Amino acid sequence: MSTILKPLVARLRQYSLAELEAIADAAGVAPSVPRHLRNGRDNPTVKTIEPLITFFGKVDAGEIDLPAVLRSKGVV
Repeated sequence: MSTILKPLVARLRQYSLAELEAIADAAGVAPSVPRHLRNGRDNPTVKTIEPLITFFGKVDAGEIDLPAVLRSKGVV
């Protein structure tokens, strides 16, 4: 697994399937993308993972409130 994928996959493994769907929606990717990455079933291009990396970067910077995103999607 590439160095860029390891932290993303580790992060995705922290969330339930319902949470991953909400994250995918908020990041603008297909719901299957984070599931496949989390389960190691995908060999994505940078274009595929970039929205997720950008999303989590904004979460880390405080620009996106992840618990609020999850609540708005009815997950939490």
